[in-house]
Amino acid sequence: MISPQKKYRVIVKDENRLDLDSSYSNKEIIEKILKNRSIDENSVDNFLENSDIDSVNPYELKDMDKAIELLSDFIVSKKTIGIYGDFDADGLTGTAILIETFKDLGANPKPFIPHREDEGHGVSKNGLKSLIDLGCELIITVDTGTNSQELIKESIGNKVKIIITDHHIPEANSMEYLTLNPMIQNNITEYSGAGVAWLLSKALYEHFNKPIKDGITSLAAIGTVADFAPLTDSNRVIVKNGLKEISETKNFGINALNKISNKRFFHETPESEYISFYLAPRINTPGRIGDAYIALNLLTAQNEKEANNLSENIEKLNFQRRKLSQMLWEKIQSQIEKQNSELLIRVDCTGYPLGLLGPLAGRLVENLSKPVFCFSEKDNILKFSSRSTEDFNLFENLKSFDRYFLNFGGHAKAAGFSIKKGNYNVLFDGLLNESFENKKKQESIKEYEIDIELSINQLNYNLWNDLKELSPYGEKNPNPIFLCKNIELQNMKKIGKDKNHISGRLVSKNQYFDFIGFNINFIPNYNKKIDCVFQLRTDLWNGVIQKKLQLLEIENSMI
Repeated sequence: MISPQKKYRVIVKDENRLDLDSSYSNKEIIEKILKNRSIDENSVDNFLENSDIDSVNPYELKDMDKAIELLSDFIVSKKTIGIYGDFDADGLTGTAILIETFKDLGANPKPFIPHREDEGHGVSKNGLKSLIDLGCELIITVDTGTNSQELIKESIGNKVKIIITDHHIPEANSMEYLTLNPMIQNNITEYSGAGVAWLLSKALYEHFNKPIKDGITSLAAIGTVADFAPLTDSNRVIVKNGLKEISETKNFGINALNKISNKRFFHETPESEYISFYLAPRINTPGRIGDAYIALNLLTAQNEKEANNLSENIEKLNFQRRKLSQMLWEKIQSQIEKQNSELLIRVDCTGYPLGLLGPLAGRLVENLSKPVFCFSEKDNILKFSSRSTEDFNLFENLKSFDRYFLNFGGHAKAAGFSIKKGNYNVLFDGLLNESFENKKKQESIKEYEIDIELSINQLNYNLWNDLKELSPYGEKNPNPIFLCKNIELQNMKKIGKDKNHISGRLVSKNQYFDFIGFNINFIPNYNKKIDCVFQLRTDLWNGVIQKKLQLLEIENSMI
């Protein structure tokens, strides 16, 4: 039976179990999944059917009216507007949204993106000075700035106008500058940085009575998915429309990304996984190991030739990133093994680009279900990128130790900070003492929270199509995970260059289901009966749509 013996744990709550001897319709299965997502009966229709982009109201953000009043004057008078963005996919798409918007409305935007290694996340004096030197009389931040308002005040005083657009949790109770940030309000959508930029863009287009430019909603969708913003409420509407636009847009940059992702033509609207696995990593790559302006220039390219040249450059960098990431992954395995029972995982990544630390931390959290802190040392300064689980709020736990930080920012599940090397032990001793007072050391175990345990005989091919109603999948609306036990296994074989993947067939009373499993090493027992955790997968191969099970874990059945 499925158990934690092989370093994973399956959680099946009582309300997620079906009567395995009864028959259930796909509608009842979907209702169960929606209940797991805390979507009550009164909200189901709105969740499933609302895709009206006009239903998203940008003025739900406090002070949007003031921002539009200020910006419209600058646009009409064609004054230079500075845009201070960030170097990850959320910040870059948000910056591109505002560049495209201002240009389309006749303004003169000038962007600044900090260098990850030299300046790091957040607003810097150097960046502000650069924009002022370019003649900017108004500076808008994107995906940053909420917790840099004192630095901004010290750096520029009242030399230029400032608008902060951001989604990071504020450390102070009051804002010095005009700030558009959903985290300073209650009961509104938790937008990404690109989502906030999109709201500002939408409000500007409405103010000037013009249709929103093609490609802008695509950019917001990419930033929203890339930054793991919850795909509920208005975010769901933005991503639904953005995914459709991605497959149809004439935007040069997005089309070039589609081309290098081998998705030049779509048989149907892509899912959010297309952003997660193909678009966002490529947009992130230049900022991780090189110059983020390459990605920004691609997203705002003005012709096909320019976009294709930039995308080819990014693809070369992406190959280099993957190679470095694999080298780093292999290097840190011994560190992980030594910390298998620790409550917090700490990984020394010195010697590798800082941009690799965040993805590595995310991969480790997915495998270990524990908070992970990856760091790199330079000149006795430790720079951290951290990721966490649902039950350990990084922002809340770390902010108690802000006296040690040279800089700090982030969310509940992702944060970055720098400390002096001498404060390493005192910081983590404090985190362990205060945050894990009553917890014992435990083995690292990957966890799967099952949506529904069902019989293989309750599975049918119509369910693949019916579950599309619940997409796009992402944060707070994950792709459903199923558990089946005591299934007949047929035709299993090892596949892939290194023979580390498996494919085969699972058999029910009435039909069979092909499956694929990645990075799975499994030897079936004599009766070939198995238990498995899986998701539903749809592929297009040689023009044929294939519906498969994607196995996440597999074990010989003990029934």
